[in-house]
Amino acid sequence: MASLSGLSGLRGRYASRRQPPVQRSAAERFLYVCHTLYHVYTEIDILCSDLAMGPHDALFSLLDTRELVRLMSTSRRIRSLTHEICFDISRLLRRFFGSRENVEQFRRMQQQTGTIISGSMGLQFFNRLTWEDSDLDLYVGRAMASLAAVFILENGYTFKAKENQELSISLQLPLSVNGQRMSYLGRGIADVFDFHKGEQKIQLIVAVTSPMEITLNFHSTCVMNFITHSTAFSLYPWHTFVLQKALIIETVGTGQEIGRQKYIDRGWTMLEFPASNSNSELGVRIPRCVGDSFTWSIPLPPLPPLVPRMPMYDYPVAPPVAEPDPTETAWLVDCMSYKVSMVLLENVRTPSPSPPASPAPANADVAEKIERLRKMLHRLEVAATNALYVAER
Repeated sequence: MASLSGLSGLRGRYASRRQPPVQRSAAERFLYVCHTLYHVYTEIDILCSDLAMGPHDALFSLLDTRELVRLMSTSRRIRSLTHEICFDISRLLRRFFGSRENVEQFRRMQQQTGTIISGSMGLQFFNRLTWEDSDLDLYVGRAMASLAAVFILENGYTFKAKENQELSISLQLPLSVNGQRMSYLGRGIADVFDFHKGEQKIQLIVAVTSPMEITLNFHSTCVMNFITHSTAFSLYPWHTFVLQKALIIETVGTGQEIGRQKYIDRGWTMLEFPASNSNSELGVRIPRCVGDSFTWSIPLPPLPPLVPRMPMYDYPVAPPVAEPDPTETAWLVDCMSYKVSMVLLENVRTPSPSPPASPAPANADVAEKIERLRKMLHRLEVAATNALYVAER
């Protein structure tokens, strides 16, 4: 019979672990924790010295998405710290705009024009990754496309025309805004403008109806993430970031297989059919809307309020054009003839009852004048921006 004497030392070590821990005072426990953290942070600094990461960045980078979400649910303070460290919109966009102040101005432009960030940049934001060869894809409605283009030009970018476009954006943009060009790739896109500054590239995608129509017609669900001026939304977070799977969406246009292959190379598995489970975010014919229980939402730091300025001249102006709110979008996954598609729905949210109308104030003429001045201010800012754009050209 084989001897088991060689296990005696192993049994002794395991037996010692079952012994009750040594009682230490609070001061000793505190010093022990500080000593341990010091060595942990030292190792992290050595490992991450070439990554320009702080200790919290390095610690969070060791957690996958599921564990990070669990950590955020422990307390408000940890949730706030995690949002600040892991989901810093300024750090994501700084290589395109140079500074936090410029990023703040960009977010204010988003607020005024309804522009959203989507594509690979939205995926990088939620997945805490950086692909240096990726572009910044901006999606905007036709009515506000000119203001978004002017902002990009003012930040040092140059328009680079495609083969079928006019050489000047001032000539090409009206064709797209006024609907004189056919839809680009048949996916709700009116036109695509490329802007370059050194190695950085920004693509401005003009939507025929709304930017969300384009987002829901991407080649697969892993890129259905978008960022507004105030919140980042991931529509299929469980499959995208936990399971690393994506549902193939049948869309019109070329280049879809190339786009899917790019994300297969990055680690995602493509699914051909939706889930039959009604509790799945990829469930077939389940009405969905932005902000529902399946959506992962991350609030961004609030923008500081603008200081109102009084216009100098009084002349009649038209009110600004309201862009569709992306958070009011509803859709479902449909599957017919072995082809998966997205179907846009009317808003499935139950509208809240409107409050009773309040009686008109005694100084209604003053309120009307204030509203008229606000509209004048908006029109003057638009006119000044356009004038600056013409002067620079």
